[in-house]
Amino acid sequence: MAEKILEKLFDIKKIPTKFIFVIWLTSLFLLFFPEEFLNKLNLQEFISEFGKYIGISFLISTGFLIVTLITYFSRLISNYRLSKTIRKSILNDINYLNHHEKALLREFFLNNKQTLQLPMDDDTVTGLENKSIIYRASNTGFTYVHGAYFPYSINDIAQKNLSLKMLELPENLTEEDKIWIFENRPKWAKERTKLDNLFNYGH
Repeated sequence: MAEKILEKLFDIKKIPTKFIFVIWLTSLFLLFFPEEFLNKLNLQEFISEFGKYIGISFLISTGFLIVTLITYFSRLISNYRLSKTIRKSILNDINYLNHHEKALLREFFLNNKQTLQLPMDDDTVTGLENKSIIYRASNTGFTYVHGAYFPYSINDIAQKNLSLKMLELPENLTEEDKIWIFENRPKWAKERTKLDNLFNYGH
């Protein structure tokens, strides 16, 4: 029990860095500023009485700030390497999309939208999300006739590097192209379109 209390009291993550910086700056000021200047502020007596504590505060706060800076830069480097790895992976994966993945990604282009409601339990949606090609744009979804839908968006890296050719989309669509694209849409997209049409027709 006592160990857990000590851990909470000395948990670096829970100590405000700004507060520690103020302690460090204050102790630095008291220790290294000219004596004449400190006398004008009537701080000499305070320094004489609490000098040893000021020195300890300076050492502890300096150590804390050094650890914080090391942690911060380590996280920056780690995030940079991770984002670089993800970017490389996305650029590679969009060149080897399967039939179902192309069909799903075409929906974004056909609907001319950055974000679409997609079935979260669909294997293709899950696969593209795991590859970081798409991501869930919000944790708020809704239940549709054939499953739970959530808003998904294409990752910016994939968005900028996906070409019509990669998705088997001709620049100038013919009637045959439109028929082929419609027939090769994801099953859930076809079903939803039918239901939407019935709903709109009924109103």
